[in-house]
Amino acid sequence: MHYFSRFMHASLCLLTAVTVLLAPVAVPAFPQPSLAISSGNTTGANYAVSSAIAKIFNRKAADYGVRLATVASQGSLANIDNVFEGKIAFGIAQSEILLHAVTGVGPWQGNAREGLRAVLGLHLETVTIVAAADRNIRQFSDLKGKRVNIEAPGSSDNEYGALLFELSGINPKDVILSEHPVALASEFLQNDQIDAYLYTVGHPNLSVLEASSGTRKVLLVPLDTAFIARVTAEYPLLIATVVPTSYYPALECQDEVATIGVRAVLFTRADLAEEAVYRVVREVMTNFDLFRRQHPVLQGLTPREAAGVTAIPLHPGAARYFREAGLSP
Repeated sequence: MHYFSRFMHASLCLLTAVTVLLAPVAVPAFPQPSLAISSGNTTGANYAVSSAIAKIFNRKAADYGVRLATVASQGSLANIDNVFEGKIAFGIAQSEILLHAVTGVGPWQGNAREGLRAVLGLHLETVTIVAAADRNIRQFSDLKGKRVNIEAPGSSDNEYGALLFELSGINPKDVILSEHPVALASEFLQNDQIDAYLYTVGHPNLSVLEASSGTRKVLLVPLDTAFIARVTAEYPLLIATVVPTSYYPALECQDEVATIGVRAVLFTRADLAEEAVYRVVREVMTNFDLFRRQHPVLQGLTPREAAGVTAIPLHPGAARYFREAGLSP
């Protein structure tokens, strides 16, 4: 059974303010050239946040002679490669994944993506485990023996899934893993093709809303407090946080869900013109309250967090603005 109609009704009621940002990738022709931001899939917060950045900047597009445009993508890994290879000007990626890229770890083993530079710190993306309530999954260890989707190899969800299994002592062979695109996971969960899926994403999120709006009851699985402390101590770029369940009124349980998060970062190449990056940062930061109102996931972001990226060096244009604003030395 397909739950698109029910999902659309729920999403319109809950996320009216969000959906105005989710403009289609195709845009009408403009006299100014465009610089694109490679974001993520259209159900995720990165696409909406990218659209918010473009919306703020494009109020001055006529003055600057250039526009920002949002394009959908397959996520952090694709964004990193697209920016590194010069196919696109800006990307959004998780700070931990950016660190792996510039140091040649994981998918970039022996092929480090040197020359990437941070522009802005953005929202937190949280490790979110969406599970069917009828499978008695109340904690991470309950995933043993269950059908769990962790997206494709090389994706951030796949990497975090492997990390969590390793640190929790669960042998991946004791879990029935699938690697479908996360865009399909909510439907698979409702159709009883999987029992749970892992999604590292900002909230509210349309996929999680869809998963929780079907006839099969769904809950979000918390991580143990001691486990969170261990993970964040070993990986300083990961942060203890919670998933706000109030965005998903049909969940089986409405308690806050303890988990870990990682900051999303707007980034570019070191060789992108300093003035271009400076203007993007200045427009967002001088309209910061307006920027944060563009999507609920941005509401907790502070100017210090926007300036405080440590995973990779700041682009000179960003560093110049943050120094002028007193947000960095």
